[in-house]
Amino acid sequence: MIIPEELAKDGNIVYKVSVEPLIEPISLDDLKLFARIDGDTEDALLQSLITSARSFAENYLNRSLIEQTLIAKMDFWPCEAVALPRSPLISITSVQTLDEDDTATTYSSDNYYLDLYSEPGKIILKNGVSAPTNTDRTYGGFKITYKAGYGAAASNVPKPIRDGIKQWAMNMYENRAIAEEPPFEVKTMLDLYKVHRV
Repeated sequence: MIIPEELAKDGNIVYKVSVEPLIEPISLDDLKLFARIDGDTEDALLQSLITSARSFAENYLNRSLIEQTLIAKMDFWPCEAVALPRSPLISITSVQTLDEDDTATTYSSDNYYLDLYSEPGKIILKNGVSAPTNTDRTYGGFKITYKAGYGAAASNVPKPIRDGIKQWAMNMYENRAIAEEPPFEVKTMLDLYKVHRV
Protein backbone atom coordinates (compact mmCIF):
# COMPACT_ATOMS: atom_id res chain seq x y z
CA MET A 1 0.00 0.00 0.00
CA ILE A 2 1.29 3.47 -0.89
CA ILE A 3 0.87 6.04 1.88
CA PRO A 4 0.50 9.58 0.46
CA GLU A 5 2.37 11.35 3.22
CA GLU A 6 4.66 14.35 3.17
CA LEU A 7 8.03 13.53 4.68
CA ALA A 8 10.64 15.46 6.56
CA LYS A 9 14.06 15.78 4.90
CA ASP A 10 15.15 12.27 5.87
CA GLY A 11 11.75 11.20 7.22
CA ASN A 12 10.97 7.73 5.94
CA ILE A 13 14.35 6.76 4.54
CA VAL A 14 17.64 6.09 6.30
CA TYR A 15 20.76 4.74 4.63
CA LYS A 16 24.33 3.66 5.15
CA VAL A 17 27.29 2.67 3.01
CA SER A 18 27.69 -1.09 3.22
CA VAL A 19 30.66 -1.47 0.85
CA GLU A 20 33.11 1.44 0.82
CA PRO A 21 34.77 2.57 -2.42
CA LEU A 22 37.93 0.65 -3.33
CA ILE A 23 39.92 3.82 -4.07
CA GLU A 24 39.77 7.53 -3.30
CA PRO A 25 39.02 10.15 -5.97
CA ILE A 26 42.48 11.66 -5.46
CA SER A 27 45.70 9.84 -4.73
CA LEU A 28 48.28 10.57 -2.06
CA ASP A 29 50.68 11.71 -4.79
CA ASP A 30 48.01 14.08 -6.19
CA LEU A 31 47.62 15.75 -2.80
CA LYS A 32 51.34 15.96 -2.11
CA LEU A 33 52.01 17.54 -5.50
CA PHE A 34 49.16 20.01 -5.02
CA ALA A 35 50.24 20.93 -1.48
CA ARG A 36 53.97 20.90 -2.31
CA ILE A 37 54.72 18.35 0.38
CA ASP A 38 58.01 16.44 0.14
CA GLY A 39 58.97 13.30 2.01
CA ASP A 40 56.79 10.52 3.35
CA THR A 41 56.81 11.03 7.11
CA GLU A 42 53.20 12.25 7.15
CA ASP A 43 51.78 10.00 4.43
CA ALA A 44 49.43 8.20 6.84
CA LEU A 45 48.02 11.51 8.04
CA LEU A 46 47.60 12.80 4.49
CA GLN A 47 45.85 9.61 3.41
CA SER A 48 43.42 9.88 6.31
CA LEU A 49 42.71 13.51 5.42
CA ILE A 50 41.93 12.49 1.83
CA THR A 51 39.42 9.93 3.11
CA SER A 52 37.89 12.47 5.50
CA ALA A 53 37.64 15.16 2.81
CA ARG A 54 36.00 12.69 0.42
CA SER A 55 33.51 11.56 3.05
CA PHE A 56 32.66 15.14 4.01
CA ALA A 57 32.30 16.07 0.33
CA GLU A 58 29.91 13.15 -0.25
CA ASN A 59 27.76 14.26 2.68
CA TYR A 60 27.80 17.88 1.52
CA LEU A 61 26.97 16.97 -2.09
CA ASN A 62 24.48 14.16 -1.33
CA ARG A 63 26.55 12.10 -3.76
CA SER A 64 28.66 9.00 -3.90
CA LEU A 65 31.85 9.71 -5.80
CA ILE A 66 33.59 6.37 -6.43
CA GLU A 67 31.28 3.35 -6.91
CA GLN A 68 30.03 2.00 -3.59
CA THR A 69 27.16 -0.10 -2.27
CA LEU A 70 24.49 1.44 -0.07
CA ILE A 71 21.54 0.08 1.88
CA ALA A 72 18.44 2.22 2.35
CA LYS A 73 15.63 1.27 4.70
CA MET A 74 12.09 2.65 4.85
CA ASP A 75 9.19 2.19 7.24
CA PHE A 76 6.68 2.32 4.38
CA TRP A 77 6.72 2.51 0.59
CA PRO A 78 5.85 6.17 0.01
CA CYS A 79 4.97 6.56 -3.67
CA GLU A 80 5.34 5.24 -7.23
CA ALA A 81 8.78 6.88 -7.64
CA VAL A 82 11.17 6.50 -4.71
CA ALA A 83 14.18 8.84 -4.73
CA LEU A 84 17.30 7.21 -3.34
CA PRO A 85 19.96 8.97 -1.28
CA ARG A 86 23.32 9.57 -2.92
CA SER A 87 23.47 10.28 -6.64
CA PRO A 88 24.41 9.18 -9.23
CA LEU A 89 22.47 5.93 -9.10
CA ILE A 90 24.21 3.07 -10.94
CA SER A 91 22.04 0.01 -10.32
CA ILE A 92 19.71 -1.75 -7.90
CA THR A 93 20.95 -4.98 -6.34
CA SER A 94 17.67 -5.83 -4.64
CA VAL A 95 14.42 -4.52 -3.20
CA GLN A 96 13.28 -6.55 -0.20
CA THR A 97 10.76 -6.61 2.60
CA LEU A 98 11.95 -7.72 6.03
CA ASP A 99 9.97 -9.45 8.74
CA GLU A 100 10.66 -8.96 12.44
CA ASP A 101 13.32 -11.69 12.36
CA ASP A 102 15.08 -9.90 9.46
CA THR A 103 14.05 -12.63 7.03
CA ALA A 104 14.05 -11.01 3.59
CA THR A 105 11.56 -11.46 0.77
CA THR A 106 12.72 -10.13 -2.58
CA TYR A 107 10.39 -7.90 -4.60
CA SER A 108 10.66 -8.80 -8.30
CA SER A 109 12.74 -6.49 -10.45
CA ASP A 110 10.09 -7.03 -13.15
CA ASN A 111 7.87 -4.66 -11.15
CA TYR A 112 10.03 -1.54 -11.46
CA TYR A 113 12.51 0.32 -13.61
CA LEU A 114 15.19 2.90 -12.79
CA ASP A 115 15.51 6.58 -13.55
CA LEU A 116 19.28 6.92 -13.76
CA TYR A 117 19.18 10.43 -15.22
CA SER A 118 17.37 12.32 -12.47
CA GLU A 119 19.20 13.45 -9.39
CA PRO A 120 18.50 11.84 -7.07
CA GLY A 121 18.00 8.60 -9.03
CA LYS A 122 14.70 6.84 -8.59
CA ILE A 123 13.05 3.43 -8.50
CA ILE A 124 9.79 3.74 -10.44
CA LEU A 125 6.99 1.21 -10.18
CA LYS A 126 5.56 0.09 -13.51
CA ASN A 127 1.97 0.98 -14.38
CA GLY A 128 -0.57 -1.35 -12.80
CA VAL A 129 1.96 -2.90 -10.41
CA SER A 130 1.30 -3.02 -6.68
CA ALA A 131 3.92 -1.55 -4.39
CA PRO A 132 5.76 -3.99 -2.12
CA THR A 133 3.78 -4.56 1.07
CA ASN A 134 4.83 -5.48 4.55
CA THR A 135 2.41 -6.20 7.37
CA ASP A 136 5.02 -8.00 9.50
CA ARG A 137 7.14 -5.06 10.55
CA THR A 138 6.32 -1.47 11.47
CA TYR A 139 9.83 0.01 11.32
CA GLY A 140 12.53 -0.52 8.70
CA GLY A 141 10.58 -3.18 6.84
CA PHE A 142 11.64 -2.14 3.33
CA LYS A 143 15.27 -2.57 2.28
CA ILE A 144 16.86 -1.36 -0.97
CA THR A 145 20.43 -2.37 -1.77
CA TYR A 146 21.99 -0.38 -4.60
CA LYS A 147 25.17 0.98 -6.13
CA ALA A 148 25.91 4.67 -6.59
CA GLY A 149 28.86 6.74 -7.79
CA TYR A 150 30.41 8.16 -10.93
CA GLY A 151 32.27 4.91 -11.62
CA ALA A 152 35.12 2.74 -10.38
CA ALA A 153 37.98 5.06 -11.45
CA ALA A 154 39.07 8.36 -9.93
CA SER A 155 39.00 9.90 -13.41
CA ASN A 156 35.22 9.31 -13.55
CA VAL A 157 34.71 11.94 -10.83
CA PRO A 158 34.36 15.49 -12.25
CA LYS A 159 37.60 17.45 -11.97
CA PRO A 160 36.12 20.35 -9.92
CA ILE A 161 35.05 17.85 -7.25
CA ARG A 162 38.49 16.24 -7.20
CA ASP A 163 40.12 19.70 -7.01
CA GLY A 164 37.78 20.62 -4.16
CA ILE A 165 38.75 17.50 -2.21
CA LYS A 166 42.45 18.30 -2.67
CA GLN A 167 41.89 21.85 -1.42
CA TRP A 168 39.78 20.63 1.51
CA ALA A 169 42.37 18.02 2.57
CA MET A 170 45.19 20.56 2.25
CA ASN A 171 43.21 23.05 4.32
CA MET A 172 42.79 20.49 7.12
CA TYR A 173 46.49 19.59 6.91
CA GLU A 174 47.66 23.20 7.14
CA ASN A 175 45.27 24.10 9.97
CA ARG A 176 45.71 20.78 11.80
CA ALA A 177 41.95 20.72 12.32
CA ILE A 178 39.14 18.54 10.96
CA ALA A 179 36.57 20.66 9.09
CA GLU A 180 33.29 18.90 8.27
CA GLU A 181 32.00 21.93 6.35
CA PRO A 182 33.77 22.98 3.16
CA PRO A 183 36.01 26.04 3.27
CA PHE A 184 34.70 28.92 1.14
CA GLU A 185 37.03 28.25 -1.79
CA VAL A 186 36.01 24.58 -1.81
CA LYS A 187 32.30 25.38 -1.52
CA THR A 188 32.39 27.40 -4.74
CA MET A 189 33.77 24.36 -6.59
CA LEU A 190 31.36 21.86 -5.07
CA ASP A 191 28.12 23.84 -5.17
CA LEU A 192 27.70 23.20 -8.91
CA TYR A 193 27.36 19.49 -8.12
CA LYS A 194 25.27 19.62 -4.94
CA VAL A 195 22.11 17.52 -5.06
CA HIS A 196 19.26 19.17 -3.19
CA ARG A 197 16.90 16.63 -1.67
CA VAL A 198 13.21 17.43 -1.88
